Amino acid sequence: MLEEPWIRTMQRLFYPIMSAFGMPASIITITILWKGNLGMSKSIIYYLVALAVANFLLILVVTVFRDIFYFYVDVTLWWPEPSCSISNWIYFTCVYALIWLTVAFTFDRYVIVCCMKLKLWYCTARTAQIVIIAIYVAAFVVAMPTYWMYVPVRTTQPDGSLFHICSLHRNLSMIPFLSAYDHIQTTLWIVVPLVSLVLTNGLTFWHITVTTRVRQGLKSVPSGKESEDPEVARRKKSMSLLVMITISFLGHWLPKMVIKVVERLTYPPVNRYDFYHVVNVVRMLCNMLIVLSSFSNMCIYSLTISKFRGELFRGAKYMIRLIFRHPSSSLPPPKQVKVFSI
Repeated sequence: MLEEPWIRTMQRLFYPIMSAFGMPASIITITILWKGNLGMSKSIIYYLVALAVANFLLILVVTVFRDIFYFYVDVTLWWPEPSCSISNWIYFTCVYALIWLTVAFTFDRYVIVCCMKLKLWYCTARTAQIVIIAIYVAAFVVAMPTYWMYVPVRTTQPDGSLFHICSLHRNLSMIPFLSAYDHIQTTLWIVVPLVSLVLTNGLTFWHITVTTRVRQGLKSVPSGKESEDPEVARRKKSMSLLVMITISFLGHWLPKMVIKVVERLTYPPVNRYDFYHVVNVVRMLCNMLIVLSSFSNMCIYSLTISKFRGELFRGAKYMIRLIFRHPSSSLPPPKQVKVFSI
């Protein structure tokens, strides 16, 4: 009897573990951000909540409604055929939303730092709501063709048992519209977002560096020591959050983007059922890396936002007291904090 490919065994263990940790982490992140007691403007909160919601939906679809089902549900309980198409439609909706919400957030930070006139009407809570809703609706519509691109396939495992996989349509190249969309996809969520991120972040970092040096030069005292500048401190906090979110995005998504391009350029086409092929192995590892982002984002917010960390500790203490039935299970109300716009 042949053994199961190691990458499938790894997926079999990874996705349930990530469901147990990643989904609660996303819910906790959404709850803390939505409370809004973090000393940040509402527009920032809205973008971070929108990103957390997209992460939650992504892990819900990938781990629960797709991969865990294929690994652990018996063949007699096979879901109807549209389940594969619908799950991938929702998956790509979340993918597009995550990518373009990240771009929108970085552009919002660019405007508020570099465009003093534009920020008066663009960097508002109302504009953030409109942008977020527009991105979700556009992602849902643009991802619609993926409904017809993926079909459920039954294959035979090395031990002779049936194995379920949701895979690309075998005759995709014979359908002109879907074949063209499959190639446009690469530009839609790889080239354009990456160029936008690099451009906006580069301009934002450059502008903050130049203005910070000017402000420090103007505020320097005769002794050579530089006075405290709250404006510079706020900008540094804002940029640290932007840098961490950008690094997290590139770390989790760039490998997937690269392997997608490699997969498109490989000739002859890679057999997606060959679980020992290096392209398939790397693609599956990249998918797991994307799911991991739902948990790592909470860690990023904890490291970069001190008040987020404080709220997380308060919640943990409350749960511990609740579990052990501590008499004083109520927590003191959080302190009011000032809101800054950068």
